Amino acid sequence: MPRGPGTGCCGPCGRHGLHISLWYCHFITPTCGVACRKGNTMQTRLTPLAALLSAAIFTPVHAERLLEPVVVTASRFESAQQDRPIAAQVITAQEIRDSSATNVSEVLSKLGGVYTRTNLAGLPDANLDLRGFGMTGDQNTLVLLNGQRISENENAPARLSSIPIETIERIEILRGSGAVQYGGGASAGTINIITKSPVGTPLSGYVFTQAGSHKSRDVRGGLQVGGEHWGGRLDAQRYESDNYRANNRATSNNVNGEARFGNQNDFVALSFMADEQKSGLAGDRTEAQLDSDRRGTKSPDDYLNSRSHMFALRGEKALGAVTLAMDTSYREKKTRFMYTGWDYKSEDDIDVFSISPRAIWQTEFNTIKNSLSVGLDWSDWSAKKNTFTASTGTQSGDERGKQTNKAVYLRNEMDFATGTRVSLGVRREAVEQHQWQKIGTRSDRRANHHLTAHEIAIQQTLGAGLSAYARTGRSFRVANINDNNCFSAPCADLLRPQQSRDTEVGIEWQNAVAGLRVGLFNMDVTDEIHYNALTFTNMNLSPTRHRGLELEGRVALWDSVDVAVNYTRTQATFREGTYNGINVAGNRVPLVPKDRIGVNLGWQVTAATRATLYVQYVGSQRYDNDQANRFRSMPSYTITDFKISHQINNWRLAAGVNNLFDEKYYSYGIVNGSNTSFNAYPEDRRNFYASAEYRF
Repeated sequence: MPRGPGTGCCGPCGRHGLHISLWYCHFITPTCGVACRKGNTMQTRLTPLAALLSAAIFTPVHAERLLEPVVVTASRFESAQQDRPIAAQVITAQEIRDSSATNVSEVLSKLGGVYTRTNLAGLPDANLDLRGFGMTGDQNTLVLLNGQRISENENAPARLSSIPIETIERIEILRGSGAVQYGGGASAGTINIITKSPVGTPLSGYVFTQAGSHKSRDVRGGLQVGGEHWGGRLDAQRYESDNYRANNRATSNNVNGEARFGNQNDFVALSFMADEQKSGLAGDRTEAQLDSDRRGTKSPDDYLNSRSHMFALRGEKALGAVTLAMDTSYREKKTRFMYTGWDYKSEDDIDVFSISPRAIWQTEFNTIKNSLSVGLDWSDWSAKKNTFTASTGTQSGDERGKQTNKAVYLRNEMDFATGTRVSLGVRREAVEQHQWQKIGTRSDRRANHHLTAHEIAIQQTLGAGLSAYARTGRSFRVANINDNNCFSAPCADLLRPQQSRDTEVGIEWQNAVAGLRVGLFNMDVTDEIHYNALTFTNMNLSPTRHRGLELEGRVALWDSVDVAVNYTRTQATFREGTYNGINVAGNRVPLVPKDRIGVNLGWQVTAATRATLYVQYVGSQRYDNDQANRFRSMPSYTITDFKISHQINNWRLAAGVNNLFDEKYYSYGIVNGSNTSFNAYPEDRRNFYASAEYRF
C-alpha cells in the first residue's frame, strides 16, 4: 500500500487512530512511518506507594454501603454473595449514584479503577485496559451485559454508551483471566454489567437531561412496570456534543428494553439494544500544533457512522439441586467510514450469533459445599467489507470473513468448613477461521485452532475478616478478521493465537465497616497480537510479561465524609526479541502507564446534598511506536473532577466541572519513524455541565 502524500501515514485511518470495523487501524497517525506496536518493559521493582495508601484504608467505612446485599453472576448463574468469585470487585447502584460519573465509561474509570482512554471519535465509549495491554486492551478485556458478550470482535470498544447508568443494578469486575468460562478475549479480566430486574416493580420511571460545554446535550428516560412474576422496562437516550476538537461532533441515539417472566431461580428474559452513532474525525495534532492550534483538524470532511442491533434471550430453571440455563443472542452492525486524505470509503457489515447452554449442580458432602458447572458455547461470526474510491464511487476492494467457535467448559468449586475455597476449571475450544479478500488477486486463507484454558484458585480465611488467595491458569486470544487484514499480495498466514500463563496472589480484608484488597499479578504472554506499522499489518509479538500491584479500598474519615482509593502499578515488558533490528528485551510496552491512582472523596453535606471530588493521576508511559524506548516518555497528568448534587423530593439537581485545573494533556501519542517528534490527540480542557433528573 502506498503512503499518503507527504504524510508518512500507515493507511486511511492513520490520522484518526480509530478501531475501524474490519480494518484494524489501531490509532495509527501520519507519523507512524517506521515502527510497529510492540511493547516493552516495566521495571521489575514495585514501589512502596501502595503502603502509604493502605495505611489509611483500615479506617472505618459506612457500614450500610458495605453490607448491602449483592448478587454476583460471574459464575454465569445467579447466586448468593458468598459465592462471589475470588477477588471480585462489585460496584453498586448507590455507589454509582453517589459518584461524579455520568456514563458507564466514567463509572469503570472512577469507581472501578479501570484504565480508560478517550474515544477519539468523540463518543462516550472509552477504550478499556486491564493489566497493561496498551492499544489492545479492549481485545483482552471482556465486557458482558447480564452475562452476555457485548465486546466487539472488530477491534472496536464495547458500546457502553448504550447502557443508561440509571438501569444498572451493579457492575462486577473480575481482574485476571476469565477464559475458562468465556473463552478468548478475557485474558486481562471480565466486566459484567447487571441491569435492574423489572419483576415486582410498580409503574415507575425517570427523565434525565444534561447540558454542558461544547454544546453537549444528553437526554434519556425510561419506564418500568411489573407484577409478582413478570416485568418490563424500556429506556431511550439521545446524546450529542460538538466536543473539544474541530470536526469531532458526535451524536448517538440508543434504545433498549427487557421483558422478564418468573423469579430469581426460574425466569425467562428477552432483551434488545439498538443504537445509531455518527461522528466527525478530527485526527491528530503535531507536536507544534499542540501549542499553536490544539483544537484544529486536518480532516474536516472525515467521518465514521454506524448502526447496531442486539437481541438476546436468556433463562434459568431450578430442578432441585440442579439449575439449567441458556443464553442466545444475535448482533448486527453496519459501519460507514470516509477518509478524504486517501480518497477512501468503506462499508462494513457484521453478524454474530451465539448460544450457550449450561448446568450447575449444587450439593453438600459432609461439611463440604460443592458447586459443579458445565457448559457449551457456540458462536458464528461473519463479516463483509467493501471499499471504494470516494470521489468516483468505484469499488476498490472486497473482503469476507467467517469465524466459528465451539467450546466446552467445566468448573468446580468447593467450600470447606475450615474456611478454604478451592476452584478448578478447564475449557477446550475449537476455532475455525476463513478469510477471503480480493486485492488484485484473490487471497483465500484458512486456519483451525484447538485451544485449552484452565485455572486453579484457592482462598483461605485467616480470621478477623482477613483472607488470602492465589490462582494460576492459562488463557488465550484468537486474532479476528481485522487482525488478519492484508493490504498487498502475497498475504501472510493467519496469525497464531495469543496465549498467556497467569499467576496472582493477594489478600482481602473486610469487617462490618471497612474493606481492602491488595493483589500481585504476573502474566507471561506468547504470540501477543499487536499492530506492525512497518508492514501495515498485525503480528505476533516476541514474548512479553505483564506484572503489577493492584490496591482498592474505601475509608470513612467522618460520618459524612468517605474516601475510595484505587492504585495500580503496572510493568509490561518484552521478555526477549528484536524489532527492526533492535533488541527489545527488557524494554517497556508502549502506552502502559507505570502508575495510576484514583481517589474519590465524597461529602454528604446534608441529608439532601452531596459533593464529590475525583482526582486521577496517570504516570508516564512510552509513546506508541517506541518499542526501542529511544524517545522521551509521554508526560504524566492529573485530572480533577468535581460534582455537587441536591435532592428535592423526586428531583435531583446536579452541576459539575471536569478537568477543574484546566490541565493540558493527552492519553494517546505516537512517535515518528525517526524518533524526532510525535503526534497526539489532545483531550478536553476545563468543561462544565448541569443536569436535572426526575424519578417517579
